Amino acid sequence: MSNVSAKIKFHGIEVKNIVIRFIEKSADPLKESVKVLDASSLDKTCETINVQVVSDYVTITLYKKESSNNILRRELIPAHLIQRIWIDDISTD
Repeated sequence: MSNVSAKIKFHGIEVKNIVIRFIEKSADPLKESVKVLDASSLDKTCETINVQVVSDYVTITLYKKESSNNILRRELIPAHLIQRIWIDDISTD
């Protein structure tokens, strides 16, 4: 697409940014690590990034074209691995 920033949404409502801190598990407990997913730094070839908490997962969907449900990629993070979700709302001032 273009170099315009992707729209970032939380449950379909546009926000400035979303940052998710979660634990990445490993077969070796000593290799578990804390990861940070920053929506503003994700793939810029998508039109929209939508984050939703659904049942036992946080779902991150990257849409090539949201209106036609054209999905580039979808990631699911188990909710029990999430440490924190920061949502930077758009100012209405």
